[in-house]
Amino acid sequence: MRIDVHHHHKKAGENLAFVFFMNLAFNIIVIVGGLATNSMAILADCIHDLSDTISIALAWFLEHVAQKDSSDTYSYGYQRFSILGAVIISIFVIIMAFVILQEAIPRLFAPEEVDAGGMLMVAIVGIIFKSISVHRLHKGETFNEKAILFHQLGDVFEWIAILVLSLILMFWEGAPYLDPFVSIGIALWLIVNLGRNLYKSVEVLLQKTPDHFDVEEFKSGVLKIEGIEGIDDFHVWSLDGIDSVLTLKVSIDDIANQDKVKKEIYTIASKYHIVDITIEFD
Repeated sequence: MRIDVHHHHKKAGENLAFVFFMNLAFNIIVIVGGLATNSMAILADCIHDLSDTISIALAWFLEHVAQKDSSDTYSYGYQRFSILGAVIISIFVIIMAFVILQEAIPRLFAPEEVDAGGMLMVAIVGIIFKSISVHRLHKGETFNEKAILFHQLGDVFEWIAILVLSLILMFWEGAPYLDPFVSIGIALWLIVNLGRNLYKSVEVLLQKTPDHFDVEEFKSGVLKIEGIEGIDDFHVWSLDGIDSVLTLKVSIDDIANQDKVKKEIYTIASKYHIVDITIEFD
């Protein structure tokens, strides 16, 4: 049994296209603002925001690929390109977070003066742009969208922190070290959260049983079907972190009942986001 599954990735592609153009426009603002204010937090975000745009462009492209129908080369379709994008994006952003740490830590010991007023204006614009992107992605189902969502959410926290920092610097001249301190905090937040997303994405690529799939419950339900004597072989894995594939071999007492048994197994599997089921009978 095969079900059309492309709607998740079509919607994800539309969301990522919107967020890409939002970030592209904001890149220009961040670059100008960072150079004008001499803020390490904003200058670090120039690198960070460039990685945003590249990551989102890649995610958008791979979500588009994921919508393609199956072929002889990719018999299960192209949905795993979405997961591949999530892995690449997560690794890339984690690396960029370490770059931010490398730039920010030395400034803790040699802080520089920054333009607090300019920081405040850029931060306000940043919160608006990033909040719109977060709102667009917050209901996304694909790992690609989740990877970008964490990134954009980190940006919102970063710009809120920069806004608070700019207000402090406007009234407390002795706190320039707070600028790199904020950058370090945001970088660590990104490393932790994108690390989790990377771990989950790799689990999918390694064909781990989906977290939402209760194997014991499923098997118990199948064994209760009249005519089934046992389950001889069972495999379930996720294509993209949302849709899953199931294969199983069951023993039945009467081969004439196989159509009835199949329908009941399909009914049990329907609540687990199974899009492809292969059933063999002994």
